[in-house]
Amino acid sequence: MEPAKRKPEEDTDWGEEVAKRPKSSHDSVQWELQFVGDFGSLTSQRPQRTKQPPMRFADTIPETPPKKFKRRSNQPVVKTKLTNPPNKSNIESKAERKRPAEKNNQPEPEAAVDCADVTSQVPGRWSPIVHLKITLDNTSQITQPRRSALHHEDAAPERVPSSQFVSVPTQALSPKTFLPNKQDQCAQDQPPPIPASNQGVPSPIVSPNEYSSIQKTWMPQTPEDSPCKGLVSLSHESFKTPQRRSWQDAEGSLTYPTPGSTAHHDADIIQNNVDLPVAENHNPVLPFYSPWSLPLSTSLAAPVSSTYAESGVSTEFKDTIESHYNDPVSMVETQHLHTIAEQLLAQRNVGPNKPEPSGQPEVWADGRQELCETLHYYRSYQSGCYSTGGFVRGFMFDKVAHPRDYMDADVIISRAGGGLTKDKESGEMKAGRDQSEDTVAQALRNCMVHSNPVVITAGIDNPRIPSKPPHQYCVLDYFKPTHIWVEKSGNSKVVRYRFEKLNTKKESWWRPKDVVQPVELGALPPPNAKTCKLCSVLSPQIYLNGWMCLQPTCTSFWRIFISTPESGRKETSYEPDEVSLIYDPRFLKQKTPWHNDDHDYPLISNTAELSGHSIPGEDTSVAFWSGMVCPKCGRCISRLNWVGWECSNATCDYTRAPTHTLISSLSLRDPLWPVTSSYTLSRDTQGPLVDVQIFFKNGYRINRYNLSGIDGFITHMIANKTVLEEQGGPDAMFEELQQTDIGLQRRSMPNGKLKGPNYCRHFAVNYGMPYKFIAATASQSFDGAARPITSTRSRLNWAAKLLLTQERGKSMEEVNEEWKDREFNEVLALGYFEEQKINYHDDGEFGLGPTIATLSLGAPGTMYIRMKALHYHGVSAAGVYDDTPPIRGCQQYDTRLALQPSLETLKQSDSRAYTAKRKQIPKDLGLKSRGHARDVLTMQLGHGDIVIMHGAELQKYYEHAVEHTGKLRFALTCRYIDPHSLRLEDKPTYEVGPDMEGYDGSRLA
Repeated sequence: MEPAKRKPEEDTDWGEEVAKRPKSSHDSVQWELQFVGDFGSLTSQRPQRTKQPPMRFADTIPETPPKKFKRRSNQPVVKTKLTNPPNKSNIESKAERKRPAEKNNQPEPEAAVDCADVTSQVPGRWSPIVHLKITLDNTSQITQPRRSALHHEDAAPERVPSSQFVSVPTQALSPKTFLPNKQDQCAQDQPPPIPASNQGVPSPIVSPNEYSSIQKTWMPQTPEDSPCKGLVSLSHESFKTPQRRSWQDAEGSLTYPTPGSTAHHDADIIQNNVDLPVAENHNPVLPFYSPWSLPLSTSLAAPVSSTYAESGVSTEFKDTIESHYNDPVSMVETQHLHTIAEQLLAQRNVGPNKPEPSGQPEVWADGRQELCETLHYYRSYQSGCYSTGGFVRGFMFDKVAHPRDYMDADVIISRAGGGLTKDKESGEMKAGRDQSEDTVAQALRNCMVHSNPVVITAGIDNPRIPSKPPHQYCVLDYFKPTHIWVEKSGNSKVVRYRFEKLNTKKESWWRPKDVVQPVELGALPPPNAKTCKLCSVLSPQIYLNGWMCLQPTCTSFWRIFISTPESGRKETSYEPDEVSLIYDPRFLKQKTPWHNDDHDYPLISNTAELSGHSIPGEDTSVAFWSGMVCPKCGRCISRLNWVGWECSNATCDYTRAPTHTLISSLSLRDPLWPVTSSYTLSRDTQGPLVDVQIFFKNGYRINRYNLSGIDGFITHMIANKTVLEEQGGPDAMFEELQQTDIGLQRRSMPNGKLKGPNYCRHFAVNYGMPYKFIAATASQSFDGAARPITSTRSRLNWAAKLLLTQERGKSMEEVNEEWKDREFNEVLALGYFEEQKINYHDDGEFGLGPTIATLSLGAPGTMYIRMKALHYHGVSAAGVYDDTPPIRGCQQYDTRLALQPSLETLKQSDSRAYTAKRKQIPKDLGLKSRGHARDVLTMQLGHGDIVIMHGAELQKYYEHAVEHTGKLRFALTCRYIDPHSLRLEDKPTYEVGPDMEGYDGSRLA
């Protein structure tokens, strides 16, 4: 068929009939792109119809060319030069378009309606065109809605082939638009489509009167209810970026659904081959809503189905016409999104009166310590985040929450931790400084890159959880971190995180009972995302209020831009009112695909199973003193007893006692530091202010350390092989303690800031005179105690008297007489499993004698001695000067020593001036209380070694800590406790008699 010719000088009236032209060539396609004023069809062979102009063209005079608008964009304009200018044969005359087209028996696979607004009549300006692909085949399979009751979980979603879609613009259509019907290829009367919300085209589709009538129209909830059945299949997977096609496929991209419409060309083809300046567009497109199919309101018990169509959407626009900041949404779409947002927010249940959850947590705890000791994914005692090795493992969301924090059955949005200060007026925790992405945010990004989910735990005081947690701490599930961005809160910038449930097939126990989600995860189309033209950073639209740049260093950060047509299309911006911010449901309920989606990772950890091979130390490893999840009730259980676990839940009777495999004393020998009958080598280290004296006696190497300015000493007695292997000696005592239950337990300590019970990290039991220091320890009588307990008391009495003979230059008999009234009357036995330790402390409590001795049995330990922070810095945490006389090794020793006489005088004469002076001195000297002093002495404690600390000043100025390496260690410490220092209720109900064994180590000489 010969191509129709066109006379360029002729005009076409809006009411004239239009005929279909034949398929165009490559040159005519390029020429057609420049001929923006042509509204005729190239190849339409459908029946005649009268084409009416849109209302905006009613007053347009085609003969008068409009005035060109000046470009406001800084982007250069690329002018396209056509290598082959079109001839008359490639242009259809307007007169020939009036003739009816002949019937064509070969149906077109696609058809397009080209729509233009007023700007399309202006040379040099571009028309914003939105076109949706809609299937023409009534027999084509429709994508099943997500979470349909008839949809099999393992079935892959079916896609409609692209050839079965037509490209339908959603802009500048007349109130009565005609869509084709495959059976008879006749136009069908259809109401106007609704424009996509992410396009920069400020053109409302419906009038206020029409909108009010639309609101009263019935809205079907599924594709089966819609009159568009067979044309539109709606699914969240439909919104895919169209693939680029070559010029060989260009003719196939020209589609014509109605008579009298201009061919539309694919923007991707234009950009890829003609090199026209098509603006970059990252915006997913809202679905094509018909007024009768849009659910303006739904019941809270009726979820919104996934009814979004497969659509390939492209947008062509120039920033000289509309700024990409402006994101107008049609009134119907806005109402729909606001309805969903209101329903989502209605289920937040902020406050104490929350509904019951639909299930019970798989893992829970009543205390912070038992939670952290049990779970491998959360071991942070103070922080709300636990990260290790460059990855975040878990989050804790408890009492402190941001007003915009959000939590439902599938999605959690939270503020990053840190930077909070208490508001003086309200007493609430508020942002006191700007936040930025720290190591936690970087670790969370690593999780996003490596698809590592994190576990989120909620506290009972969390105000955002939708239901009432049944316990103090309840583990929710594994979540995917999907977004990290920055917002403003008040005058500060805050970092925000979005999490999405990993396994959506698993029921969320915290979902409110008898309440259905208004919209399921992934049921809505993706959120808008735009690239800021100032900082070139892509940011998603978080709130329905409008799109904002989320780059904190950008000048457009946290500002909503709007166009003001009445002021010459200028832009204005404003910061949103925080109270008015409403989350965009498309952002909240989007589904981010991961390769390990729906994987079921275990929440229960640390089953602590024995291998069955009788491995020494296997049952004293870290796994066996850590907590475990009760298999009956799900509570986290700390191991408080030496023999095993016992569930603390009052309604549960679960216990477990693993079998212990004996650790032989011979396995304690270090081959690199061999123990022989000779005196053992020393491995202690000390600072320059510590004086060392060495003695060798009775099988012990005796290292005596004198600390400068202290009336006292520390002695390390290192045992050799003769001492270790003597009858009833350290080797026998170590093995005997493993086979005897001496009542070791983890004792309770003051809670401090932790919720729930708090226990020391070692096992302890006390014999003899009651001893209460930090952890209250129940005491038992020496009568009936295990032999290692009484033997330790006798051995350490002898060691202390031996050192006093050297200190005072007296004989053992003379010291023995003096020692009877002050001999050790208490033994504190401590047991350490692998990696357990005791932190820095002193033994200078009221009522204790000046001498303290410890026997170390089992794995080697390291003892650290350092000056207390108060005496080292000279100032307390409250900023008050320490009036204790300074000693060498502290900060500004000479200056502080010079102040001491005048300070003592002022203390006696004027107490008020003395108090003011103590507050002023730290400011004058620049003293700070932060940090700790360095260790002045480090002693390597071996099996059978003895440490004796003597002198009250030693406990006053210094503190010590002990760590050990190995599977099992015992530390048995003896003291003298003055019975008169105990309160009446603390005094023992049994008699504490004298040491009757009378050990004498001198016989080993």
